Amino acid sequence: MSVDTKHHIETWITLVIEAIRWASMAAFLLLFLANPATAAPAIKQASGTFNHKGTVTITGSGFGVKAQAAPVVWDDASGSNILNRWDGAWPDQSPSTNTAYRTPQRGIALPHNRIASYIAGAHYPGTGADAGYNVIFWKNRSFASYPAYTYASWYQRFDNAWTFGGDDNTKTFAFSVCCGPYEMPKNWYMEYNARPTSTTSIPSWHMYDDGAGQSYQSLDGNKSWWYGSAVNPMGGQWAKIEVEIKYTNQSDGYITLWENGVRKIDYVGTTDRYPGMERTEGIGGYARNRNSTNWRYYADVYLDYTPARVVLANNASLSSATIIETQIPTSWNDNSVNFTVNLGKFTTGQTAYLFVVDSSGIRNATGFPITVGAPAPNPSNLHFL
Repeated sequence: MSVDTKHHIETWITLVIEAIRWASMAAFLLLFLANPATAAPAIKQASGTFNHKGTVTITGSGFGVKAQAAPVVWDDASGSNILNRWDGAWPDQSPSTNTAYRTPQRGIALPHNRIASYIAGAHYPGTGADAGYNVIFWKNRSFASYPAYTYASWYQRFDNAWTFGGDDNTKTFAFSVCCGPYEMPKNWYMEYNARPTSTTSIPSWHMYDDGAGQSYQSLDGNKSWWYGSAVNPMGGQWAKIEVEIKYTNQSDGYITLWENGVRKIDYVGTTDRYPGMERTEGIGGYARNRNSTNWRYYADVYLDYTPARVVLANNASLSSATIIETQIPTSWNDNSVNFTVNLGKFTTGQTAYLFVVDSSGIRNATGFPITVGAPAPNPSNLHFL
């Protein structure tokens, strides 16, 4: 073979290889463009005035889909009967201490001035889960399939005159088979352990699976999981709790709890191995130490079956915020969300920041600034967008 012939063959092979490489790259680009990576939500504009219970529309991109815009429950204690929103509440055996909507009592002020009542119940006077041992309210649900999700938020505190004694077995969230809380042993819960023993003690966050060692054990590993310090609910202050859960019998489930914006529980693993698909989720839970002074208080309870939500925060970085108020959506699509404003602790004239969290838990990295009580800002002035 002559040198020229060999050179032509080598050149031809090089061209073929280059053609294949470019064809592969083109195919990759076409696939990428046809299936782009999910973009984080981006808020471009807001319209409306940020007054409590006002109507605001935000527009942008990447908000995703929320099939039912409104939450499953929004409970600002404005109704006449707690059972109009929940499937059950304990105690329910004594009108004077039953868990119900109540105007401020016993010197316990509301967490903010946007509401007129809270949810309150006492560990008194009788025995039994429904008669004083337990202060809890709950919602039953049916899973169509895995995974299923929950996002919930609420304010909570206990009475200033709490009488300590017994085991003060104080819980905050309960998950079990249907149709009531603590369907033992097919249940797990979040609680305080170490438990409060005085108004100044420092409890810890803890999770416990009563089905540990059984085929339906729903939390991986041991039966107990300890986390960081908690706000003492008997310490004379309201705390804001947020919970986000991915229910699944696979290892990619999670349970996250924030307290006043700080992540306190961060569990990853299976979350539900119970039989059937009927479940109960309860807010509150046991204390067992019965006393006429042992009241518990809750406010602004939001429950939904998706992580997708809109919140107002007091910091442009959500992870650094200490006030987070969940808004009440009324319509939702990928480019627009309408919601009823829930100002909570925010005061007129204060700067707050809007965040959209999509159904995958992804949010805009930097909050969209607004002024409480003022019309939505002109987007031309938001230079960071």
